[in-house]
Amino acid sequence: MAFTAIHPDAGRIDASRIDLGCGLDWMQIYRVRPRIQLGCPECGFGVHAKVSPRGLRYFAHDPGRPPECQMSNESIEHHLLKLELATAIRAANWHAELEVRAENGLWRADVMAISTDGERRMAWEAQLSPITNFDLLSRTARYADSDIDVCWVSPRDAVPWLGVVPAIGVAEPADGLGWTVADGLARFDNRNGAWFVVKDTALETFVRWVLAGKVNTHFILDRYRRIHLGGKRQARRNEIWTTDKSVQLERAHNVMRERQTAWKAKKDREEQEAERRRLAVEEVERAEAERLRKIQEEIHQAEAAEAHRLWKIEWDTKQQVLEAERLAKEEQERQAEAQRQERDRLEREAADGWWAEVSDAQWQELVAGIDNHCLKHLGGRAAVHRTPTEPKYAFGIPVYVGGWLRGIARPNPGSLYRLGEGLLAFVRSKREAEMLAAHGNITPERIVCFNLPDHEQVQLF
Repeated sequence: MAFTAIHPDAGRIDASRIDLGCGLDWMQIYRVRPRIQLGCPECGFGVHAKVSPRGLRYFAHDPGRPPECQMSNESIEHHLLKLELATAIRAANWHAELEVRAENGLWRADVMAISTDGERRMAWEAQLSPITNFDLLSRTARYADSDIDVCWVSPRDAVPWLGVVPAIGVAEPADGLGWTVADGLARFDNRNGAWFVVKDTALETFVRWVLAGKVNTHFILDRYRRIHLGGKRQARRNEIWTTDKSVQLERAHNVMRERQTAWKAKKDREEQEAERRRLAVEEVERAEAERLRKIQEEIHQAEAAEAHRLWKIEWDTKQQVLEAERLAKEEQERQAEAQRQERDRLEREAADGWWAEVSDAQWQELVAGIDNHCLKHLGGRAAVHRTPTEPKYAFGIPVYVGGWLRGIARPNPGSLYRLGEGLLAFVRSKREAEMLAAHGNITPERIVCFNLPDHEQVQLF
């Protein structure tokens, strides 16, 4: 599903615009005979015009589309949010183009807002799927290199990357209200000396403010980065959308806080000087008391010397016993460490033999299987790199999805007891799966077998 397509004569057309963005009527491409040969802007595959039961116009891929086409893999939620953003941009008297790709291919904007004079461009990204902070910062930097501002928009309740880049969280229509901004827009409260999230602002209003320059991104000063989300909820943010007035209030409050800090430092120095003088008087008094104490101590030294001698004998005896116990414990620990090293050595040798069974081609088959499984069942691409095996991964290769450790590729059967709770074990064949199950320490449902052949695959040309 997409809102844009390539027309053989008119070029790029947009289903969200009345004239398709090029002066054409929808009925000139919808169910006409002979059929207009439209193409997908992303993959070039054929598409055709469609209308949903609710009257939404869009383009659908013809049967047999490439599975890797990014547009065809986007969810209906993603497309509807893009359409809502385009509508808000046009309501602000800016041009809005959907699914715009850079000529050099470095970025593809969900919705590109273009000022009427063509001097300014701003990308609006509908981000529903999980994404790392690194990817967000990299993609934002690519927009900046093209002199394009960007705002990331997510309808999810919990968005971990809010405040990392220019972004907002939005709420879907409810209680008679349209789309609203639920997070990312904030105001500075001078009385409380803190930032507070502004909720229930219409998305259309927010877009108009941003495009008009009434609301801009702001990097919060260090001491104010814990902002209030409502109730007792707080979050640490680096960047928010706000007005120039709030920015000025924050700066003024920070100046006041700096002055308070300087005044307190001065007061602390004065109190320290007074304390120094008091301690000097106390030191004179203490010295006199110490002189008197030593006189009294000399009287009791003779009696204390004998008591100390007897105590020393008892103490030395106890120390000899403790030393003997310590030496015995160290010997036990040395023996245990030697046993552990021997066990690790045997496991390492077994793991080397276990991995010697797999060629580079077989390893790539297994990596492909793991990647497909993670995309289908874990909602993300697998990060698998054949690095030297480690005991903590049962001498297997760690499999990360979205930055989280989700499983181990080909853990050594004899080292399964090292695996953490809940981690999956990915193996090539039924034989390998049976070897893991035979060693115990792992339940069958945690073993993912791809039923790949044990022999080397050879492709004939």
